[in-house]
Amino acid sequence: MTSNYPSFPDYSSSNPDPVAPARPKPVDTSFMLWIANAALGLIGFLVTVSVGREATRTQIIEQLRAQGETFTESQVDSLVTAGIIFAGVIAAVFFGLYLLFAFKMRAGRNWARITLAVLGGIGLIFGLIGLAGGTGNAIEMILSVVQIALIGGAIYFMYTKEASAYFDAAKRRP
Repeated sequence: MTSNYPSFPDYSSSNPDPVAPARPKPVDTSFMLWIANAALGLIGFLVTVSVGREATRTQIIEQLRAQGETFTESQVDSLVTAGIIFAGVIAAVFFGLYLLFAFKMRAGRNWARITLAVLGGIGLIFGLIGLAGGTGNAIEMILSVVQIALIGGAIYFMYTKEASAYFDAAKRRP
């Protein structure tokens, strides 16, 4: 018995999916530098929050006094806690996005590479401005230099010839 339906070619065996390109070492190096920078930024945030709590408290009291506000110690403590929680939420979202971009870049997503390059470039500019301004203590200055080196290296390795070939090959696969 013959069928009236046309037969369609079997694409599963004749057109295999392109194999994912092998990830070159510069992409892995860039990924590790982005992760190291993210970890350093997170550690810096936690240290700033823990050490800067009293400075934040003093600043809030000065602002309330300048506005002629009356306040209690518990109100000041609540404002400090709310500020820290707000900063923590913002930092967690930023850290999560940073990791997402780094993992997507490592997977060959060119949009993530571009996003990291733009955000890294902005970070480099602000880091260099901070160094030129000379604000902060010696530890903050050293951390800034390290972060500038990490970001600069990560961007460099993302755009080496080998890495660019990897991202180009990744664009061609579905």
